[in-house]
Amino acid sequence: MVLKGEITGERVYLRALHREDVSDEYARWLNDPEVNKYLATKSADKPSLIEYVNKKNEQSDALFLGIFLRQSSKHIGTIKLEPIDSVNYKAIIAIMVGDKQSWGKGYGGEAMKILMAYAQKELNIRLIELGVVGENTTAIAAYNKLGFVEVNREYKAVQYGEYLYDQVTMTLSLE
Repeated sequence: MVLKGEITGERVYLRALHREDVSDEYARWLNDPEVNKYLATKSADKPSLIEYVNKKNEQSDALFLGIFLRQSSKHIGTIKLEPIDSVNYKAIIAIMVGDKQSWGKGYGGEAMKILMAYAQKELNIRLIELGVVGENTTAIAAYNKLGFVEVNREYKAVQYGEYLYDQVTMTLSLE
């Protein structure tokens, strides 16, 4: 699914990513151990990212978007809904703010708010779910601030490298 146009917030906007958006910087985010610490993806190059963006844009149950700063149009991360379950009115959201200079400024929370409002209004989504590593307390606090609540915790269920982490599922009702 490809978004036509933009979803605009106060400081960020979201739009579909295209091959031209796949930069060396985007690839560096995914190769940075600080950025990818709690991500399944631990490395990437431009060709694999172009393939990934194209694949997501072709999927009917995915909405994959770039997060851009309104003031400068700088690409700072990605956000997606996948899968979008239109039969049960729910979707899973995932976000990555890869630009470390943009961390801690609320851009990710704003991006999530505007995408969830779009999902509710335009896609008739009523429940948003996300998965997060239990040790990623900064992300969990941010999700709690947005209204997400923990509904399940699988202890030591996810392995990244040599470490086992808790897998936390959180949900937010949009009704």
